[in-house]
Amino acid sequence: MDELIQQFLKFLNEEVVTLDAPVKVWQILIFIGILAASLIIASYFRRWFRRIFERLKIQQNNANRLLAILFLIVMVVGIAVAFNVAQISTGLFGRVFNYPLADLFQSSPKPAENVTRISSLFPTFFGQKPAVVDDGTRRLTLAGLFYGFAIIFGMFVLSKYAQLGLQRQVLRAFQIERHTQFIILRFFHFILITIGVLISLNTLGISFTSLAIIFGGLSIGIGFGLQNIVSNLISGFILIFERPIKIGDLVEIIDINIFGRVSSINLRSTIIMALDEKEIIVPNSQLITEPVHNLTHYNNRFRVRVQVGVAYGSDVELVKNALIEVANAHPEVIKEPTPKMENVTVPFVRFTNFGESSLDFELLAWIPDSFKRFDVASDLHFLVWEKFKEYHIKIPFPQRDVHFYSEER
Repeated sequence: MDELIQQFLKFLNEEVVTLDAPVKVWQILIFIGILAASLIIASYFRRWFRRIFERLKIQQNNANRLLAILFLIVMVVGIAVAFNVAQISTGLFGRVFNYPLADLFQSSPKPAENVTRISSLFPTFFGQKPAVVDDGTRRLTLAGLFYGFAIIFGMFVLSKYAQLGLQRQVLRAFQIERHTQFIILRFFHFILITIGVLISLNTLGISFTSLAIIFGGLSIGIGFGLQNIVSNLISGFILIFERPIKIGDLVEIIDINIFGRVSSINLRSTIIMALDEKEIIVPNSQLITEPVHNLTHYNNRFRVRVQVGVAYGSDVELVKNALIEVANAHPEVIKEPTPKMENVTVPFVRFTNFGESSLDFELLAWIPDSFKRFDVASDLHFLVWEKFKEYHIKIPFPQRDVHFYSEER
C-alpha cells in the first residue's frame, strides 16, 4: 500500500510540460478542477441571473447578451484563479494581458530600447527577468480593461436588482404615481452606472484631465455630426421633467400616424406600444417638435363619435331615440356621469346636416378608457345597423339620375 502511495505521489510530481517553469501533474489536475468548478459556477450564475432578468422584465435578446457576457467574465476569472492556485506561470499569456497598451502607439524606440522591450516579453530567451519601472502611474492593460468592464457589468446588474427592490419596498408603499416612480428609478440607475464608470476609470488609471481633453475634442464632432443625438437627449430631459407625456399615456402622433400607449421614456427615444402589440421606437425630438395628441394627459376618458345618415322622409325623432338606445345598450358607455367627471355628459344625438341624399346625424357618447375607442366605435356601428333594421330606418346611398336628350338638328 505504501509503495502504491509513493508511486501515486511520484506520478503527481512528474513534469508534463514546460512553460517558464516545469508544470507537474498535480498542477494540471488542480487547474482542470478549478476550470470545472468555474463551469459549474457559471451555469449556476446563468440560471440565477436568468430568473433575475425575468423578474426585472429585461427583453429576451438583451438578457441573452448579458448572460453571455456573464459567462465570459466568470470563465476568464476562473482561468486566472486556476493559474494562480495551481502555481502555473502564465508566461507570454500573462505578459500580453499586462502589457501597457499605450506603448503600442508610441514612436519607434531606439535599438537598445527595442532589446529591453523584447527581453521584457521573452525573458527566457535573454536569460533575465523583465524590468519593471515604477514611476507611480498606472498603465492601461488588457487585464485592466477586463476588470473595468466587469465592474460596469456588475454595477448594471446591481442597479437593475436595486431598482426592483426600491420600487416594491419603498415607492409603492408611499403610493407614488407611476411616472414619478419612473423618474426616480431612472436617475437611480444613472447614478449607479456613473459610479461604476468612475470606479472603472480609476481602475484603468485614466485621469479626469485626459477625459476633459477627449471630451473637448469630441465637442467639435458633437457640434457638427451629432446634432440629432444631442437634440434627442435634450428632448428626453424635457419629456422627463416637463411631463407632456407620461408612462401609460395614450398618444397619437398625427403627422406620422402612430397611435399607442407609452411604455418607456429613455434619454434618446420613447417606446410606444401600438394596438397590435408592436413596439414603436420614436425619437424624443419628434415628440417635442411635432403635434402629439395625448388622449390621457388629463384623464383616460374619451368621447366616441358615430356619424350616420338616413334617408329623406325618415322620422328624425325615431332616429334620435334609436341612436340613444344604441348608446345605452353598450356596457362601456357612461350613462350617468358623476360630479367628478367634468364636461362628461350622457349620450346625446346631434342633427348635423342636410346632405345631398341623406339627413346626417352624430351620436356622441363618453367611455372611461380611451384605449378602447376603436372597439367601442365598432360595436356601436354594429348596434346601429341592427337597430335601424328593427325600426325600418333606411340608410341611403348616393343616386344620380341620367337624362338623355336627342340632339336637335
